[in-house]
Amino acid sequence: MNTHNLTTKLAPHNIYLEIQQFYALQLKILDRGDGEQWARTFTPDGVFQAADMPTPLTGRATLTKAIEHQTHKHEGLILRHWLGQLTIEQLDDNTVHAQSYVMVYVIPNQTLLDGDVHFRHHTLCNDKLTRTNGTWHVNNRYVTTDGNYK
Repeated sequence: MNTHNLTTKLAPHNIYLEIQQFYALQLKILDRGDGEQWARTFTPDGVFQAADMPTPLTGRATLTKAIEHQTHKHEGLILRHWLGQLTIEQLDDNTVHAQSYVMVYVIPNQTLLDGDVHFRHHTLCNDKLTRTNGTWHVNNRYVTTDGNYK
């Protein structure tokens, strides 16, 4: 669900930059398969849900296990998440709604001369982020995938 429009009250540039850096770090942690560190980018009761998931993943322990499972499932491949078109609506001093497109690429664990990079899917990511003691965390993430990918 793409909710932002020209009347959306966008966050000031300093918050935009903080959150852009947060996502760069979070996606690098995800791409290296560090489930525990990635889960710590969520609030303790943080929720991750994708449109095709029957139930949301809630809490850091569950999020950690999910990334460990995905890392094992993709062993031998390198995943890269690329975030773009980030918009951030400030809800209050410590809460924002962030929306972005995230593209996921799969790279064989070889040199680029030996393997092709494959586009896996394109997503729309809706996050509610909260800042506690100066650090941003995902409170709730909802991801939809564009198109019908198998």
